[in-house]
Amino acid sequence: MSATTKVIDLAELRGRDEFPAYAAIYSRIQADPCMLSPTAMRWSDRVVLARLEDCRQFWLNQKKKLRCKLNDLFDQLLGYHFGDDYLAVFGNHPWQCLWYLEYQHRHGARGLYLLESRLNRNIFKTLDWDCWFAGQDILAGHLSRINAQGFRPDNFLARRAQLQRFIERIGVATPSAMKAADANALTRRFGKWLGQIWQWSFTDATALQSFPWIKHEPQPAPGVTRDLEYPVNQWCYIEVLLREDLTRLCEQFHRDDCEHVNRMVWEITLFNYQKIAVELSFRHPYSLHRDLPAFDTALYQARYIYDDLMRKFRVRESDLDLPESMPFVSWRIEVCERILLAPQLWDLFASHNDQVDYRQIMSLQNKLPVALECYQADPGFYPEQSFQAVPVGDAATQLFDHYPWSSSAINKPLFFYAEPMPIEPPDGAARIFLERTSNQWWISGDVLQSIRDYYVLCDQRGRSSWAYRDSNGNWFKQGEYC
Repeated sequence: MSATTKVIDLAELRGRDEFPAYAAIYSRIQADPCMLSPTAMRWSDRVVLARLEDCRQFWLNQKKKLRCKLNDLFDQLLGYHFGDDYLAVFGNHPWQCLWYLEYQHRHGARGLYLLESRLNRNIFKTLDWDCWFAGQDILAGHLSRINAQGFRPDNFLARRAQLQRFIERIGVATPSAMKAADANALTRRFGKWLGQIWQWSFTDATALQSFPWIKHEPQPAPGVTRDLEYPVNQWCYIEVLLREDLTRLCEQFHRDDCEHVNRMVWEITLFNYQKIAVELSFRHPYSLHRDLPAFDTALYQARYIYDDLMRKFRVRESDLDLPESMPFVSWRIEVCERILLAPQLWDLFASHNDQVDYRQIMSLQNKLPVALECYQADPGFYPEQSFQAVPVGDAATQLFDHYPWSSSAINKPLFFYAEPMPIEPPDGAARIFLERTSNQWWISGDVLQSIRDYYVLCDQRGRSSWAYRDSNGNWFKQGEYC
């Protein structure tokens, strides 16, 4: 097989393996490990592990919005960071990725491989013992580094030599040929860690299962500290100072177009010298320098945290002799999780010809305290069945004529209850009849049971509610008018 041959297509995914949880990447070029996920590990000088599961939804959204295969998306990003001379394996467990990476590297392969594709699964079954044992020396080094419970390097090497002699004696050609062996049986005979490696080798679960994951931490973590000249507790003053600090923080990134932030920690020191650490998290990777000079996105998140703190201070124990709105005397903002995204990814967004500006949607979701929700109309006379949730940013679908359904909704309120609320019959209250509805009457054994008479109910204070009476004479409130 030539070094440039691509042997798989990432579209060949099994239904239950829509997205791989981990990636192992080999390259001669040294690059920041956090190019695919904020959670990464430097396995060796030339191999990086990335936990894609931590940003699964982000990558699935990009794949869907760009209408491309995962290999097209990741190949461009890896090519940007490592050049064309890289080798990457995607799978459900890091040990399986490393095992298959070793095999492909020995055969001079390059490019991107998905371990869950049909072809690579079949190749995986043929991997020999040499590849299986190859990564265990590096693994032993990581286990020693984290002082893994029950791990002793000399004992591990002795048990491994014992396992190698056992394999030669029984003549098993490949690990897969012995796949049916129980991990507990290997543990009893060859020790805990060889049994654990055996379990990693054939598991379908994405959990690490005691795998020695050592998260890559940038040193030093970008951060800025501010000691206030006087205590402040008003957001209008805090906002100005935070904007200055975010500018200083942005300068530490050298305005790198790749650098994006997932989480920041804001450690606040209060007037009584109590320290409170709160998190500014973003639903999508956030670029500080693209938000210059206003930093609206980060400041929105900081404002939500500030408002929440002020509410907590106001409801504290009444016997505490503390000011109603506890002032801040200092703080520190530090980036604790980041990801490197090649500019090509944003170029793909910019050149994508669609009615929806996905970058604006991502920016808006980062600013809001809750995630965006999107709904589309469905034909149905019952209000709770007249719409359904759809993924944010999906292209609009015109499955039916919306006009008659929109016209019938002209007198319906803006606010709906999640479930209709039983109420007492509104005897003597002002009420205005709106409509009679009947939904899916052909399914019910009793046609009358599907009938609802909708009314506007007005109370003595002038408030209007939306309610209905069923065929049994029971009343339910389903919405409120503004």
